Amino acid sequence: MNKDKEKLFSIIAHDIRSPLATLEHVLDMYQDGHLNDMEVRRDFGILHEKVSQLSATLDNMLRWSSRSMQGIQTRPRHFLLLSVLSEVLHFFDLIILQKHITVEIQVPETEALYADRDQVSVILRNIFSNALKFSFQEGSVSIKTTNAGDMVAIHIEDHGVGMDTELLKSLFTSSNQAALDTTGERGFGLGLLLSNEFIRLNKGTIDIKSKLDEGTTVTIILPKGEMPE
Repeated sequence: MNKDKEKLFSIIAHDIRSPLATLEHVLDMYQDGHLNDMEVRRDFGILHEKVSQLSATLDNMLRWSSRSMQGIQTRPRHFLLLSVLSEVLHFFDLIILQKHITVEIQVPETEALYADRDQVSVILRNIFSNALKFSFQEGSVSIKTTNAGDMVAIHIEDHGVGMDTELLKSLFTSSNQAALDTTGERGFGLGLLLSNEFIRLNKGTIDIKSKLDEGTTVTIILPKGEMPE
């Protein structure tokens, strides 16, 4: 347990320090007069992305902490998957634009889940964030669903840096290793650990297939729902 706590603190420290360091650096340059208004407008998108990353990390940390203290309750209900996906894509509008990522959605309008909507939103946001983070410039990410009886499989596929066998095996464990995204920054997978926990709470499963330099496909399987009234 102590090792897991140490790992968690190192994840949080890194994921918070990185966007804060970028924010501080740009603000210092502007304050010292090294950036003109045009350059500030250019860097505004970077600042916005870093602050969004920081917000998402803090959100994950708070949810994880609440879960550890038995503060999170799972309240399943019927809802349309596309409504959640629309919110998730809107959250990442800027990074999709900056990296010129093509996002393809193949999800029927009537596709419904029976799960905790807020927790599914966190799951999809974290998995989709990783897909964008590890995609190359002008890459593509696809989201599609397939049905398996009373379950729905959500497939999120990118064609980015991928993972080797050793890194793939370490996922969801306390020995989870750092991975470099396409900008050279390291990620430690707090969002993935949290997503795995929420998937389990919603009676689902997750499967990850990946090849180095070829990309990653994450398959999330959750209970199928009915069309909400």
